[in-house]
Amino acid sequence: MNENSSARQTVFEELATATKILLNEGILDTFGHISARDPEDPSSFFLAQKLAPALITADDMVRFNLDGETTDNRPSYLERYIHSEIYKARPDVQCVLHSHSPAVLPYCFTDTPLRPVTHMGAFMGEAVPVYEIRDKLGDETDLFGGSPSVCADIAESLGDQTVVLMARHGVVNVGNSVREVVFRAFYLEQEAKALTAGLQIGKVNYLSPGEVKTAGQLVGKQIDRGWDHWSQRLRQAGLA
Repeated sequence: MNENSSARQTVFEELATATKILLNEGILDTFGHISARDPEDPSSFFLAQKLAPALITADDMVRFNLDGETTDNRPSYLERYIHSEIYKARPDVQCVLHSHSPAVLPYCFTDTPLRPVTHMGAFMGEAVPVYEIRDKLGDETDLFGGSPSVCADIAESLGDQTVVLMARHGVVNVGNSVREVVFRAFYLEQEAKALTAGLQIGKVNYLSPGEVKTAGQLVGKQIDRGWDHWSQRLRQAGLA
């Protein structure tokens, strides 16, 4: 296999751009990371070496197998197993993002479900599942996704949905492409902000199951417009 094929190079560049977009839009912090399945080998995926996100370039991508292991000697993220276990459990998933999306975090430690409130959040489904590490491992863990067994449980909690929350920790977004995951991460943050504001104003009127299904089909066609917009914002900020 050619490690530098055009298909792979495109993925490397999109992962680097996605990292910058998510940082610039305030979704990614110092410790988040985004990966993509190898377009030439579905039994592997690419994730940057362990670096501060602002430093990541297309040259930093490391190839992992679905056990989260690599022969590359560059340092790896401890939470790479979040990615590997989801790719293992979900053959349809082509991209995985783990973040600590600020507006979403309160839904990781309260009993209010995160549910879509506008058409842009229809991809979330009727409610976002929450992985609760205490259910199996008690209340003395580090709350991390640092082992294959914990991350297999995260993948199980995700099921066939597009987002799962990690209780008292963060967020995992998945999708069919890097661009789709960036789109979903941005609008998950927006939906969380809108829901929090709405809960302070009055009774929230959530999307119906039919609206989730139909609006999701429409909004999902606008991914490239979002990518182009956020990429232009990077250029305007001198970050591209």
